[in-house]
Amino acid sequence: MAATPNHGGQSGYINMPSAVVETDGTFSVGYSYDSPYGQLWATANILPFLQMTGRYVSITGIPGFTNVPGEYGSGYGRYKDKVVDGKLRLWSETEWMPSVAVGMTDLFGTELFKGQYVVATKTFGASKNIEASLGYAHKRPDGVFAGARWTPAALPRWSVVAEYDTTNYLRDFRASETNAGKRRKGASVGLEYRWGWLALQAARSRDQFSVNAFISIPFGEREFIPKVYEPPYFVDDKNPPPLPSKEEWHRDPVYGADLVNALVKQDYKNIRVEQEGNVLSLSLTNSRISNMGRAVGRAARTAVAFTPKGVTTLRITYTKLDQPIATYEFFDLPKLNDYLAGKIDRKAFLDVVLLRYPEKSDVIRDDQQGWLQEFLDKPAPAVAAAPAPAPVPAPAIAAAPAPATTPAPAVSALAPVKAANVLKDDGKLAVGVGVDGDVVQIKSLDREANRFKIAPKVGFFFNDPSGAFRYSISAVANYDRRLGDGLYLNTAASLQLLETVSGVKQPSNSNLPHVRTDVAEYLRGGRFSLSRVLLNKYDNPAERVYTRMSAGLYEDMFRGVGGQVLYLPKGSRWAADVAVDALQQRGFKGLLDSRDYKTVTAIGSLHYRLPHDITVTARAGRFLAKDTGVRMEFKRRFQSGIEVGAWYTHTNGNDITSPGTPSKPYQDRGIFLSVPLNSMLPMDTQSTAGFAISPWTRDVGQMVASPGDLYDMFERPRADMHSYDGLGNFAERPDEQHLPAVNPPDRPFVSPWPAFRARLEQSSSALPQPAEWVKATALIGGVVVASALADKPVDRFVKKHEDSKVYRKWDKLGKAMPYAAVGAAAAAFALGDDRMQNTGLISLQSVAAATGLAVAGKYAFGRARPEEDRGAWSRVGSGNSRSNSSFPSAHAAIGFAAVTPFAKEYDAPWLYSVAAVGSAGRVFGRKHWVSDTVAGGILGYAMGSWLWHAQRDQSKSGLSINPGPKEISVTWQGKY
Repeated sequence: MAATPNHGGQSGYINMPSAVVETDGTFSVGYSYDSPYGQLWATANILPFLQMTGRYVSITGIPGFTNVPGEYGSGYGRYKDKVVDGKLRLWSETEWMPSVAVGMTDLFGTELFKGQYVVATKTFGASKNIEASLGYAHKRPDGVFAGARWTPAALPRWSVVAEYDTTNYLRDFRASETNAGKRRKGASVGLEYRWGWLALQAARSRDQFSVNAFISIPFGEREFIPKVYEPPYFVDDKNPPPLPSKEEWHRDPVYGADLVNALVKQDYKNIRVEQEGNVLSLSLTNSRISNMGRAVGRAARTAVAFTPKGVTTLRITYTKLDQPIATYEFFDLPKLNDYLAGKIDRKAFLDVVLLRYPEKSDVIRDDQQGWLQEFLDKPAPAVAAAPAPAPVPAPAIAAAPAPATTPAPAVSALAPVKAANVLKDDGKLAVGVGVDGDVVQIKSLDREANRFKIAPKVGFFFNDPSGAFRYSISAVANYDRRLGDGLYLNTAASLQLLETVSGVKQPSNSNLPHVRTDVAEYLRGGRFSLSRVLLNKYDNPAERVYTRMSAGLYEDMFRGVGGQVLYLPKGSRWAADVAVDALQQRGFKGLLDSRDYKTVTAIGSLHYRLPHDITVTARAGRFLAKDTGVRMEFKRRFQSGIEVGAWYTHTNGNDITSPGTPSKPYQDRGIFLSVPLNSMLPMDTQSTAGFAISPWTRDVGQMVASPGDLYDMFERPRADMHSYDGLGNFAERPDEQHLPAVNPPDRPFVSPWPAFRARLEQSSSALPQPAEWVKATALIGGVVVASALADKPVDRFVKKHEDSKVYRKWDKLGKAMPYAAVGAAAAAFALGDDRMQNTGLISLQSVAAATGLAVAGKYAFGRARPEEDRGAWSRVGSGNSRSNSSFPSAHAAIGFAAVTPFAKEYDAPWLYSVAAVGSAGRVFGRKHWVSDTVAGGILGYAMGSWLWHAQRDQSKSGLSINPGPKEISVTWQGKY
């Protein structure tokens, strides 16, 4: 069956969910109305078993603020709420067993629609066209629910749906004021129609009609539109003139200029040429082609047509902003020609190719190109475009008038290149329609990537009390200039044409420095603003080490100076960078004015690429509002190149004003989407469209917009380099399109259950006997009771010295210790050898087990923390959750659980002192009593010891994760 979202976007029926998680990579967006609820929703199946949904819900009958004209919030309209839902499929359907999923609705925020459910779904019939579900839910819906769908085999576009809705609408938010107060539980029926990606559902419940319209996009498909406008690759003339000798090449620079000009016509930029000995070297980049292997392939195809006689090796270094990414060396030019012509296969060709990281000598600098300058930018050399496939006429372009020039003498008798480029790379202004995803643009671009561009931009601002939806339409001008080797000027300015954002009135209620929450003031600034004026200097001081220095206007809100260092380890799937920026807040006018706020941000980032194009990024450091903490990012890239991800930030910013509270400070979070436009355009492009949204605009956990993030710059080319043989669609041969190296397949996820089950069996077999349990419990109880004798004396001592800077820093150390320990265990699991990977996995399992038991203990005992001043064994006060109570210390449990497997495996008892020091910090911060940390430490040690003894020997069965330069393998093996 096709995508089956319910009114809230989750796979299901009308209002009820099913256990279905759509095909991996399916993205759906739609709108439903079921009075009083109107829902704009988007759903992404980011993993084969995980479905996430975001909803923007409006409630008819309730004003968001007030209906009194002129009063604050009177223009907002209906009450609106942002909702995030999740569904996890536990297992898929088998011949006899149904698929089963658990789900939660309204995970964050106001929790007006909060609920939990478990549901089972089974399909029937020879064509599996009948689906039935049965589930149980708590809160919303509430109780046993059911649903069914029938898709007639003769009418596959039509479906009939039915469900039993157990939602108690009378308990909904202010139900008595809306139509929800008139609704009843009961059966509903509906009719669905699908046409391609589009679908519509109309339904009838006991009390009313409802409708749901949506579009489903398969992100897992490589492209959605054929590349009918893609320029053909270069093909030399059937009767080319004789190639020059190496001596003639050096004597007459016209030959080198011909090669450069031919490459420029194919969107290559920053081209540098050097011929020395038997080697012809090029360094270049391509401004349009998205795959590095294909870009290098077209460059090699062109270069061999101009290579002087006697040259045996072609070396091409691919760059970004003059920084080398990869070097391709071809040692047998006849074989290169044979491969491009389809005479030999890829395996034979790989014998004469070397792909490696560049050396300093591979980069050709400006001062080495003086011999070519006066001959460049002359009429194009002799080349003929490939006769097939015949290009479809490109979008219409009107070139701006340019002064007439005297043609340079022809250097050969061949015809100019006839590529279907939509904009010429001659530095002259031209108008493009439908280029790079812009509706219309005025642009000039030359061979050094100097660019001037004017294009429209549409911006939106949501959820202000003055109006839930506001917009701005601007003309944005960008000017980028290459000033020297790695030195670039980047500028951007905008002029508002039509807008309603100046009506945004909501003031900031944040107690932190207003690094983002004054956004309304910036929106109300002048119509003309400078968004960016930057000098960026990029360098490559050592192999796989890259740097950036920046100064100027970073973004609309900040200016400053700063830098970044990126390290790319050889043959590995991880990378690390550090960025430090000294910043000053800009003024509201958007020109050169400024405000008094100054800060220094320092963020260290670790990036790790998991299988299936999943990337996890951990950032830690000092953020814009001078708060320190960590930010975790998760994203997945699908076959289409579209990326879906989320972030969560946890800092000490203590954002307690709404939406935060003193007991639960707000932490920044959100989702993002990155869409490469080449999947949606009829020709290849490197342009992307980005979108990010968070529940609230707050100041906590914020980062400045990077002047030019190095990891983002190198991420995709580096991934191309490490994909199979690194050549990608090098030759663009029709007979090779099935090869994994040309079009990498989407690898199916391997079920983790066999490995998980094996480790459960190992762990259960190592459980202590009942008699041992009794002895251990008695001993542990005695130790905890004995340590409780120190609770009051130690707390009195700490309370007398609670202003001590040492104790405050110790408290911060204790708070950070579990995060550091878990991070170290995760790094060992991801990056270590077999022994360290196994120990890291045991450590993570120990942490999970210890955390679960610690939380259970907190609920059971509900002990008040020392800082509440309620006594050593008093219950938590009103307003405090039992899950946040004092006994046992979860920090101590996590710390000892994380270090114990490593301490035992590597005979390193000193690691216990690390956990002990962190646990003591919780006591000196008055977050825990001494006995809390003793109990937590014993709990963590017990979990770590038990699982280490049970799972340390994986010689008979186990999980193996082996990262390599071209792939990562995950293997589970068993011996019987």
